[in-house]
Amino acid sequence: MSKNELAILGLLNERPMYGYQINQEIKERQMDHWAKITLPSIYHSLTKLAESGMVRMETAKVGKMPERRVYSITSKGKAMLADLVEKFLTCKEEPNRPFYLGVAFVCGLSKERTLAALKKRMELLIQHLSDLKGIHDEYKGKIPFNWFMIIEHGLKHLTFEQKLIQRLIQKIESISEWSEATGHKG
Repeated sequence: MSKNELAILGLLNERPMYGYQINQEIKERQMDHWAKITLPSIYHSLTKLAESGMVRMETAKVGKMPERRVYSITSKGKAMLADLVEKFLTCKEEPNRPFYLGVAFVCGLSKERTLAALKKRMELLIQHLSDLKGIHDEYKGKIPFNWFMIIEHGLKHLTFEQKLIQRLIQKIESISEWSEATGHKG
């Protein structure tokens, strides 16, 4: 089972929903950014979960709208949700961080391109931080504590990364001979 299944089972544990509704909930909670869950992957996961008996699918008609497939979690799905939550809480793996790989191999870029890339990342980070601060202020006291703690963790993480990038830029700018410092020729 994957993060998609965990997210879908978790949301369906709150209430029955149709696929598009799950997608809207994921977007509202900003999970599309930090959990990287997309609409096609939601429908794919719902099919797998229904086939394995984790969710039940019923059709419902609302007004003049076409029939919708409404999904609800089964007792088997609730047991799987509990197992997945425990597994994810105790996961030993570090998150996938392509940025760290980029930092590790800056010697593959010229000093100018390295600085330009880091400054671009800083701009994106500043925008993301601003957006997240707005979300933090908007949802404070309005969402469950565990969801709010995810937002707070994101703010601290992004703030730390911003300081790291500032230090990295300063260090690189202070290097007079890039090729000697990194072994990069050119």
